[in-house]
Amino acid sequence: QNEKNPVLKMLGKPFKQYGALKVIGILCAGYIACMTFTPIGTFGTIGGLVSPNGFIIDPASEERTKAGVVLWKGSLRTVVAATPLQMVLLAISRCSAFFIYPSLVLVFTTKFRASMEMIAQSPIGMFTYDDLHELHVFCGWLCMTDGCIHTIMHLTRWIVQGNFELVVESRTGLSGLVSVICILLVGLPMGWERIRSRIRFETRKYIHYLFVVFCIAMAFHAPISGWPNGGFAPLVFPILILWWALDTMYVCFYMTERIGTSVFHVVPTGVQLTMKVSERFQRNAPDGGYCYINLPWISKTQWHAYSLFENPANPAERQIYMQKLGDWTTDVLGALQRDTHRPIWICGPFSSPYDNAAESDNQILVAGGIGITPAISVMRKHQDSRRSNLIWACRDPHMLEFFVKHGEFSRRGWNMIFYTGKQALYVGDTSEIVTSNGALVHIVRARPNLEDLIPNIIYSIESGEYVPEAFISEIKADAIGQLQEKLDELDELSLTSQQKMTELINYSNDLGFLFTDLMAEIVKDDKNPDLLAPTASDGEEKKESNRATMLSKIQGYKSTARMTVRKSMARGTLGPKAGLRSRATATWKAVESGMDTWMEDFEANMFKPWKEDSSEAREYVDSLDRKRVLETWGCLYCGGQGPLANALQKTTKQYGLSVALESFKW
Repeated sequence: QNEKNPVLKMLGKPFKQYGALKVIGILCAGYIACMTFTPIGTFGTIGGLVSPNGFIIDPASEERTKAGVVLWKGSLRTVVAATPLQMVLLAISRCSAFFIYPSLVLVFTTKFRASMEMIAQSPIGMFTYDDLHELHVFCGWLCMTDGCIHTIMHLTRWIVQGNFELVVESRTGLSGLVSVICILLVGLPMGWERIRSRIRFETRKYIHYLFVVFCIAMAFHAPISGWPNGGFAPLVFPILILWWALDTMYVCFYMTERIGTSVFHVVPTGVQLTMKVSERFQRNAPDGGYCYINLPWISKTQWHAYSLFENPANPAERQIYMQKLGDWTTDVLGALQRDTHRPIWICGPFSSPYDNAAESDNQILVAGGIGITPAISVMRKHQDSRRSNLIWACRDPHMLEFFVKHGEFSRRGWNMIFYTGKQALYVGDTSEIVTSNGALVHIVRARPNLEDLIPNIIYSIESGEYVPEAFISEIKADAIGQLQEKLDELDELSLTSQQKMTELINYSNDLGFLFTDLMAEIVKDDKNPDLLAPTASDGEEKKESNRATMLSKIQGYKSTARMTVRKSMARGTLGPKAGLRSRATATWKAVESGMDTWMEDFEANMFKPWKEDSSEAREYVDSLDRKRVLETWGCLYCGGQGPLANALQKTTKQYGLSVALESFKW
């Protein structure tokens, strides 16, 4: 039942998370209980409503008591409770109202984008919740359910008294009726999947603006003269509306910019957008985050949130990937039948839970579908300072191929793509791909099993036996060997050094490496730092001399590279559980016969976190010190709130790993 009912599913979390919010709500409920259900005069003139007979009535007027109202500090209050049942009903209604006061405030402020971004970038951000959208959803469900309980208790009490007309004849009843209708219209279309799936996003979004009517109604729900025994609504809700208006104006005028020329690259199931952003944008979000996009030639009123990742070739550019999922993205893909340049508006940037990646030395980035975009940004940002491991579940072949070609994957971690689509990939049945930045990507045609994957990843790295970069370095060594063979072929042709260099650069790209990366390995101990990048002021003689020197170094690398491989064989760094002598022989023959054979041997003998039995890894991870070792590991997730997210939360809880989830499920 907890899986089927969205209300129970969301409200099943209070005992597991948002503890501070729960405690503050209980304190607020306790406060109003004391102010209401203590004898008159207990707190002087500000609190205590119980008469000497033990009930809440108007001692000065029996007529007002029968009408269901009490004259309190010059205002009529609909709080009469003349029987034990009525006292119980009033207690539930009053306490439930004040219990949700913190949630009422947070359901608004979590969407004050400029204010929340300012807090996130300050020391106060250390004490806030990471996923504000999840908090917003939780508070929304709590306000809606608790608000309904509050309303039902009041209505039942008035029916028992025979004063049901108070619903429309009193300010409290009428404003409460408007408020509960608004909160149901705002909450149900966004939160209940059965309703949500039948209403367009834009329609749901416009209905959401009924929160303004809700705030206005709540501002008149209770007289301010009752403060501090109630009377908070006329203060709280006008402040929230004013705050929202100021925040919205700041976002509109200071965090929104028009980009006149943006590049749209179209693939069959999505669109990649590349845009040059302002210095303000770059300064506020040098890496990652998300923004809101408006395409005025599709709709001038629709803004949609997308994760950002950087263009490795141009730090001033940001990129997003729009997958065809809903009505708006379908319209976008329909309007863009080919690559084009169009104007857009962007709003942001804003922080995301993925910004917590910097807190962990070892990262496990779990992504579902389009959730790969923040992971790409994290891997690029922490390429040299953190160890990022990727687990990406994807069923769209076009999106997979796009990010394999254009994404910057980790060179020091496991990159595993779990392809669950039915269409054939452009790489055919290949299981390993070396990307343009020299990272090794494993394509697994199955669904990820996080219960095995996560302990296997931690085991492979913490034990030091199967670290991913050990394999990658051998692949690079073999690529350099092939580069030398290519140079042997070019030496037989009548080519200049510049022509040979051009051929070698293109050949390096075909091998999956940048030529400069391969040369960096060769000349890393060279005393001439200008060898790789001669400046524009250098004369042609020096450039030609550098080319000749580089070519000679490639010629002399073959024996060194093979010796490196042999030493690696002796150390046993190429794979687990096989005899060192037999593995060395097999791998040496692979190097001799070329890259394809080497990769086949590599695939057959390497440690595979997605295939290995995790029983040994589980025992090993359980034996690690959670405070000193496992605290250096962190998991981050972006994608839909489905089985993958649930499995991640279950596995991280088992091993005491931190986890941050990012979702834009609207």
